[in-house]
Amino acid sequence: MVQIPPVSEQPPDDHLPDDAFVDIVVCVHNALDDVRRCLDSVVQHTTVPYKFVLVDDGSAKETEEFLKSFASQHDCVLVRNEKAGGYTRAANRGLQQTSADYIVLLNSDTIVTRGWLRRMLTCLESDAKIGLVGPLSNTASWQSIPEMISGGDWAENPLPEGITVQKMGELVAESSARLYPEMTFLNGFCILLRRAVVNEIGYFDEKSFPQGYGEENDYCLRARDAGWKLALADDTYIYHAQSRSYNHERRRKLSQQSAVVLAEKHGQHRIDKGVLYLRTNRVLEGIRARSRYMFDRHRIVQNGGRYADRRVLFVVPVRHAGGGSNIIMMEARAMRKMGVDVQILNLRGHRETFDAAYAHMELPVFYAEIDDIPRIAARYDAVVATFNPTVSWIKPALEQNPELVVGYYIQDFEPLFYPPDSEGYKMAFDSYTLIPDMVRFSKTEWTRQQVETQIGVPCQVIGPSMDVDLFRPRPRKPEWPHRPLRVGAMIRPASLHRAPQLTLRILRRLAKKYGARVEIVLFGTPVLSPASGNDLPIDFPWQLAGILSPAQVANYMNGLDIFVDFSSHQAMGLTAMEAMACGVASILPQAGGASAFARHEENCLMVDTADPEACWEGLVRLVDDHDLRTRLQLAGLQDMPQYFPERPAFEILKQLFGG
Repeated sequence: MVQIPPVSEQPPDDHLPDDAFVDIVVCVHNALDDVRRCLDSVVQHTTVPYKFVLVDDGSAKETEEFLKSFASQHDCVLVRNEKAGGYTRAANRGLQQTSADYIVLLNSDTIVTRGWLRRMLTCLESDAKIGLVGPLSNTASWQSIPEMISGGDWAENPLPEGITVQKMGELVAESSARLYPEMTFLNGFCILLRRAVVNEIGYFDEKSFPQGYGEENDYCLRARDAGWKLALADDTYIYHAQSRSYNHERRRKLSQQSAVVLAEKHGQHRIDKGVLYLRTNRVLEGIRARSRYMFDRHRIVQNGGRYADRRVLFVVPVRHAGGGSNIIMMEARAMRKMGVDVQILNLRGHRETFDAAYAHMELPVFYAEIDDIPRIAARYDAVVATFNPTVSWIKPALEQNPELVVGYYIQDFEPLFYPPDSEGYKMAFDSYTLIPDMVRFSKTEWTRQQVETQIGVPCQVIGPSMDVDLFRPRPRKPEWPHRPLRVGAMIRPASLHRAPQLTLRILRRLAKKYGARVEIVLFGTPVLSPASGNDLPIDFPWQLAGILSPAQVANYMNGLDIFVDFSSHQAMGLTAMEAMACGVASILPQAGGASAFARHEENCLMVDTADPEACWEGLVRLVDDHDLRTRLQLAGLQDMPQYFPERPAFEILKQLFGG
């Protein structure tokens, strides 16, 4: 047995020393409109005590007079160079005027957002060895979102219509897990420094980088040489206009010149290694991938406001956390963001284990007996069945409220769960027609086809979904190849369609072929022994993590390199989606509905699980072919954030209430 802790909860974003005070250094060379916007945004959106240090680097008269006026009205130190000496010299002069324990170097062509400095300081204070912190931005090289590169140059990422800088800051903060990933370089447009770093390594190298460009990279390398860490405040967004004091062509020329000097000073190999880390880091790519869908999520939540006066009840008779109930909970939370009054009804006998499984769930849950359900359900605008027996439990509610809308959330074709001609099979089969006007909806086209072809009733597809906020790449050490390649699978001994025997036979074969080069970690069952039944082949090295909560599964997936699902079919394949979202190369069954998100050879491998050799060959490919494995890992973590829960939640509301 191995213990898998849950992923760390989001740290508070205001964990600061009581006496925190910041000197904010802003170097200015003309571009007055940008300067006004920058300084106004700092004044408006900074709650941490601070002082401006303004360096006027030879600006023209209009800008000079504005800075004098501004300094007279605010707590400022203002110094002026009568002749422009370049950014690096100006920044050093500003640093020399500071005395606070924390210093921000902020470009004058930026616009800060609410809470920016508090969040950056929280990141800095999360680890005593973090000496430099930078935020996310629209155009800040490695820190740019949604895109880093566009057209062979750094992306500029203009904001979509209707999204202001402040709204973008809110969306970034809302979607952040505050992972504070370690960086090898930080863009110089906005850097928070500890005073201790400046005391130890001094100022920027103005001799080697007099005009700026390259001086921050040099400073980052020197700080790392001194043992300091660099971190990204991934909950902070600052807009950067860029190249207002320098035009784009001059910027490119200065960058090329500084790259040569930087390589001569620190060695090209070391620079290339740091750049490769930033280009391929799974955590950074996960942040970028999620940022691509922030606007869609925001728009859908806004549109969902049309249903804000509706009351919806989901009948969810489960004891423990599982894939189906997890989906319902996250989509119910998404509906509540739209203003819908969503509640969960479970059976009274399930209360203890369900409360433990969903201890931190922000949803109202109440418990009742089966006989109470019709009376309770009749008080809602819509009630949704989620498992075949619940349809019959809900049906009598229509006698009390004929206007009640009844929905059936069909996550799998449930007759397949039972032996043909059994009582369970008949109940599942009949459940689809028990209430003729019931609104039926499913996650995938495969499930829709099963219902329509075998039962003969309509069913709408609402699309796959997963918890994209929980399941995401997170920092981990060590990475492969500094440890064995880690392979994972879910084992459900009692669920034969999940193919426990086949899965363990393939993994036993893997252990025999690769020995200590691979490490096999299983989950999904509390015990794995001969007493588990089904003659499971377990005579090989493996570890078992047991039954895991969603937060534990997220941590488990972040420890894997490969995840395998050899089920006979998957109606959707939530666990594989969660693995892919964490950057794990995955194998899925061809049969079923996984093709709703899975693309063979593009973001995963799909195999005919009726053929054990096909399963084996697919797994060997992933183990042996590092390039293939890496490509699928990257594609998976980039693709999965599009399956956020707000979209199917909105589709459910449309199906229930129209519009």
